[in-house]
Amino acid sequence: MKTFKALLIASILTISSTSLAVPKGFSEIRSKEIQEDDVTFRYMSNDGTFDLKCAHVYDKPGAWDWDVWCGKGTNMLKMFRVHFLVRQYKAKAAEKTGFEILYWVIDRNQPATKAFSSTSTWLQFNSLTDPEVLSFSQGVENDYAYLTLEYKPGR
Repeated sequence: MKTFKALLIASILTISSTSLAVPKGFSEIRSKEIQEDDVTFRYMSNDGTFDLKCAHVYDKPGAWDWDVWCGKGTNMLKMFRVHFLVRQYKAKAAEKTGFEILYWVIDRNQPATKAFSSTSTWLQFNSLTDPEVLSFSQGVENDYAYLTLEYKPGR
């Protein structure tokens, strides 16, 4: 049964890493290798009572998986597994750019049932552009808090 679950999870992650349909006329131009220094994480309560600094390790670059720890050294340690991927596309017939962003969070603070949240986004621009900063927030702990991610690809 454990083997079946492992195969199922691996196949879901493989299929899901290409889950968004690329609009007609776009082709991938590059998927820059994301570096640990390109990304920062923060954990914040929705009511503003706390804001925890986070540390992270790019655990499996080929699978776009990160281990994130927030509040190290406090009594509020939070642990997450993050799947984060950015792909850049260009329109074949026009000067347009598109970005596919996958940002999924597995909450490792709930060992009995691994809770997760996900966002998959397609951004399209009417010009050729490279973003300076991309920022995302994903609700965690039943949306009582969120894990923010800031990506600076030009660092």
